[in-house]
Amino acid sequence: MDIFTHVAIPLLLGRWLKRSGDEVAALAIGGLAPDLDIFLLPINVIHPNFFLLVHRGISHSLLFGFLAALLALRLFCAAPLQPRVSQHLGLNPKFTRRAILFAFAGVLIHLALDGLTTQGVPLLFPFDPARWSAEIFFYTETPLLLASLGILIFEVKMQKIVDHRKMLLLLLLLLAITGSLRLAEKVRAEGVFDDDATAFPAPNLFEWTVLTEEEGCFGVYGYHALSGEVLFDGNFPKMDIIISQKENFTEHGLKEALDRAENLPQVKTFRWKAYDVAISAAFRDGGWDLVYMDPVMAARMKDQSSPLKGFFSGLVFLDVRVE
Repeated sequence: MDIFTHVAIPLLLGRWLKRSGDEVAALAIGGLAPDLDIFLLPINVIHPNFFLLVHRGISHSLLFGFLAALLALRLFCAAPLQPRVSQHLGLNPKFTRRAILFAFAGVLIHLALDGLTTQGVPLLFPFDPARWSAEIFFYTETPLLLASLGILIFEVKMQKIVDHRKMLLLLLLLLAITGSLRLAEKVRAEGVFDDDATAFPAPNLFEWTVLTEEEGCFGVYGYHALSGEVLFDGNFPKMDIIISQKENFTEHGLKEALDRAENLPQVKTFRWKAYDVAISAAFRDGGWDLVYMDPVMAARMKDQSSPLKGFFSGLVFLDVRVE
């Protein structure tokens, strides 16, 4: 979910319940806290690991979400952020035990919202890295983003005349309507295909990406909810082996190479982030060149501009060399 909705809902909830300024501030800060994980991204680039130091990773679990709330609350209670929060929102964040509880409540709201979106959140990490997702919303939904942004502007500019209860109910109503629409579309999209099809929300409110499995291949389709149109986006073999007649290899050698690759942190992280994974294996110069590809992201990116493809390439494929 977008950052504005993550802040707006706990902020409005706290003000509607007439909580004190420091408690409302803690709720809003908690709603923001998990998304501060963007500052962890360079670590995973410099030193690949499987600590989920990625967006929607480690900080989007219950345990580390609590730690993120602590750090964020402490950060916003210090200069120069604390005076700015007080000036623009009329709130006075404080680092107290009670404020920490309210900040964690904001984190729980954040995790609940992200759990409704595609690919979800790893609630039980580090005990279980699996992501929990209802696959109803895309990462951001334009109607919710614009509504939340407008509400936050009202909160800053016309705080004294804003009816917090009505604003909260309006935002929750929009969330419910958008979610109901998306859920109905998802059922229709999956109903077009066999039982093994899974529909994932696409950036457009009325579009879905459907992943099927057929005879050792992934099939990817686009579904437009308004017209009912189905577009074929491509087939991706689950395992594609490319060899030269001059090269000698054994199936055991390929299995060994795959086993070694699967233990690499960058491969584990790619699998964790991907909707699903197809593998291309090429035996060259006495070693294996393995390409891990997310078929859903590959289909979505095929018609995009080169700069956009380059920016999201890390979500589409991963190259690994195993000697």
